[in-house]
Amino acid sequence: MLHTFENLNPTNGCDTPDVVPAGLALPTRNLEPGGVLFEAGRDAASLYVVNYGVLKAVIPTSLGRDRIADLYGPGDVLGLAALDGGHHPETVVAVHEACMTPIDPQQAMNDRKLRDYVVRAMARQLRRSREMIDEAEMPVGARVTRAFLRLAGQFGQPSDEADGMVKLPLALTHEDLADLTGSSRVTITRILGELRGDGALQGTRGVYLADPAGLERATDGYVMQVL
Repeated sequence: MLHTFENLNPTNGCDTPDVVPAGLALPTRNLEPGGVLFEAGRDAASLYVVNYGVLKAVIPTSLGRDRIADLYGPGDVLGLAALDGGHHPETVVAVHEACMTPIDPQQAMNDRKLRDYVVRAMARQLRRSREMIDEAEMPVGARVTRAFLRLAGQFGQPSDEADGMVKLPLALTHEDLADLTGSSRVTITRILGELRGDGALQGTRGVYLADPAGLERATDGYVMQVL
C-alpha cells in the first residue's frame, strides 16, 4: 500500500502532530542530515514522534560493521526503550533534515489517545522488523527488491514522470542500502544496475523511481535463480 507523505522535508516549520496534546508536547528537536538523535547504550528517557524527515536506526554487529535495522519517517515513534526505563538498543541518525516532538513516556501512557497511537506505531514498526527478519534468508537480490518495495510503501509518492512508478525522495547511499540489506556496496551497485536494465528502477540517490510490479517480478526472478 502506498502511503503519501508530503512532509518528508517541509518548509513551513515543525508542527506537532494533533495526536499529541499541547500540554504534553516538549520543545521540538531538529536534526540536520547526519545528526544523532540518541546513541545505543544510553539511558532512554523520552519518546519521540517524528513530525517530518527520515531517520535510520543503526545497530553494530559482531563483525564490526553497522547494520541499518529500520528507517523511520513521519508518524513513527522512536525511543520506545523509554517505556520500561531501559537503554537505547540502537543509534538513530537523520538521513534527511528531521524534526521530532519529544514526549515524557509516563505522561504518554496516561493519555488514552496518545497511548493508543504509540501502541499502533509499535505494531507497525514490529511488522516491518518481522518482514526484514523473514527476508534475511532470501538471496541478496531479493532482499534489495523487497527493501525497495517496503520503502515505496513507507515513503513513496505518486510520480508525475512515469505511469505506475513510485517516487522515492530518499538520500540513501549505496552503503546505506548495503547496510539495510546485509550485503556489500559492490553488490548493491550491481543489483541496482540490473534493476535499471529491467525497468524496475530508475534514477539514483536522492530520487529513485520504482515500479512495484517490476520489483515483484525481479524478486521472483532472484529467488528462482537459487532454486
